[in-house]
Amino acid sequence: MKKSLLSKGAILFFVFSLMLTACVPSKNEPPKSSDSGNTDGANAPIEVSIFTPKFTSDGDFNENEFTKMIEKKLNIKIKWEFANQDAAKEKRQLSLASGDYPDAYWLVTWIDNISKVEAQKYGQEGIFLPLNDLIKENAPNIQKAMNDVSYLEKGITAPDGNIYGLPLLGECYHCSRYGKMWINKEWLEKLGLEMPTTTEEFIAVLQAFKNGDPNGNGKKDEIPLSGETRELGNNPTMFLMNAFIPNNGLDYINVDDGKLSLGPMQEGWKEGLKYINSLYNEGLIDQGAFTQNTEALKQIGTPESDSILGASSALHPAVFVDLKSEHSKKYDVVPPIQGPDGVQFTPSNYGSVNNFAFAITDKAKGEKAEALIKLADFFYSEEGALTATYGKEGVSWKKGGPEDIDLNGKPAKYAKIPSDPNQKEEDKVYYGWGERGPLLQTRAFRDVMGTSTDELSPQGYERRLYNATLKYDGFEPKEQFNASAAWVDPKEAEEVALLKININKYIEENIVQFVTGSKNIDKDWDSYLNGFKPLQIDRYLEIYQKAYDASK
Repeated sequence: MKKSLLSKGAILFFVFSLMLTACVPSKNEPPKSSDSGNTDGANAPIEVSIFTPKFTSDGDFNENEFTKMIEKKLNIKIKWEFANQDAAKEKRQLSLASGDYPDAYWLVTWIDNISKVEAQKYGQEGIFLPLNDLIKENAPNIQKAMNDVSYLEKGITAPDGNIYGLPLLGECYHCSRYGKMWINKEWLEKLGLEMPTTTEEFIAVLQAFKNGDPNGNGKKDEIPLSGETRELGNNPTMFLMNAFIPNNGLDYINVDDGKLSLGPMQEGWKEGLKYINSLYNEGLIDQGAFTQNTEALKQIGTPESDSILGASSALHPAVFVDLKSEHSKKYDVVPPIQGPDGVQFTPSNYGSVNNFAFAITDKAKGEKAEALIKLADFFYSEEGALTATYGKEGVSWKKGGPEDIDLNGKPAKYAKIPSDPNQKEEDKVYYGWGERGPLLQTRAFRDVMGTSTDELSPQGYERRLYNATLKYDGFEPKEQFNASAAWVDPKEAEEVALLKININKYIEENIVQFVTGSKNIDKDWDSYLNGFKPLQIDRYLEIYQKAYDASK
């Protein structure tokens, strides 16, 4: 998704354009000298080259007021090396392979990022500089973050003890519980039903949706449950399987007393498949849930007349319904349901560093390296993250007033200023770089931004998601594994990456086959388990077990 840099309220949510993730801002005055470098202007500016992706909405970074402020403050001159967003990853990789690379990379992590394997590889080759001493000597904000955020220092420190990159640490609360289910509460009320809390109650609700004509049009046109499988969090089998066994939908690895196992090879997975298959056989799950994309799903959720969708799995409602439509107001989140054996889980992606948005290369030794770490350090300050992402005080945001309430229900520290839809292009103020590069956006940072108290309005959408996510707290497995956050030995990285691709493909193909009935769960289960052997499942788990043990 593009991150617009237009100051007047155009900086919207990290993943989806209407999903604002509130930021905790600071003052608009530049930080004091303890935050960063030389500002006396007596010396010639230090020129640094920075590679970054470019969006059409970015404007001219060289004329950006924020860029000018940064350059003056740090006594630097930035030579930008831009790459079109669609080609950014390829261009970055080619630059490293050819040796023609910049002083630093400043990446948009949802477009391209430096993986932990890459960080180790290029760090050990001397291409990425170790940042440890640079941080210790020049970066008080980064040092503070390493003390305050329990997992940060551990997550950025490679097994050799060096830090080769810095992340965009974005603790998006509602994104962190990504296996949600949403249900048509108007249909529940019309049919006299309560919010389902168990797998059996969930079946009963879907049956009522199918047979009870809840939209009142006299037609049997209701779709009890749908979703889609191309984007994480929208697959109905994720929410449903978590009533039988933890299912993170990513690497499918579970942890029990420190030992890794593959969830789809366990009995709980088999029982979960039987349950989901029973829903499918009754016509309670939309056949298109396993073939359609989000556009097709949204058409089901946003019909021109009567509602036809009873429930949908989704990270957030805008996945399956147009927020400008009245249909959007009908859906409420379903808390995790309990399975027949008391199992009740939800996946969570909090508490880990998956990749890096910033690295300094060996082209920038000495004063260049110092200038670049000071630049990164500014973005780890509250004011740096606020202005870089949200824009200029008085234009895009303001200090909170009596009418501004934050996500915790307390007086807001800051509030966004609504944009003017009629503003002319020449009157727009470009201030900030958006969510790119190293940024410190903790949950505390995000939660204190004022948000409309009307949850069902577009302006209150973030509050709606926040309150929905509270209902998923406490259901995370006690032990969790995140393959993307693991420090895998670079010598084994290519091997395990290929194994993961093949294993995930096998798992996901078989989910659909078992659920839709093209495979019989009882008759074909043993054959299915045997199919993991040629995929080298033991080696797969061995590599990740070693990384997991090292992290402990």
